[in-house]
Amino acid sequence: MRRLVTKVTVTVHVTTAVTMHVIRAFTVHVTTAATVHMIRAFTVHVITVVARVTTRVLMAVRVGVIACHTAYRGTANRLQLLP
Repeated sequence: MRRLVTKVTVTVHVTTAVTMHVIRAFTVHVTTAATVHMIRAFTVHVITVVARVTTRVLMAVRVGVIACHTAYRGTANRLQLLP
């Protein structure tokens, strides 16, 4: 009877340790994956917003330059912007 109790105790101990390890590893994995996903998504979002705003600003500047040149020269035909 004592031998059976020892086997059951060892089995329960090992099963509990393995289960806890799996739970911890899975929790760390999911937390890490979610964090990395959020960081990547946020970074892409910021880059997209900055690119969109930059494009709009450049287009507004271009329109302003053409308008000023047209007002000064009377036409935008020979407009050459310096690089």
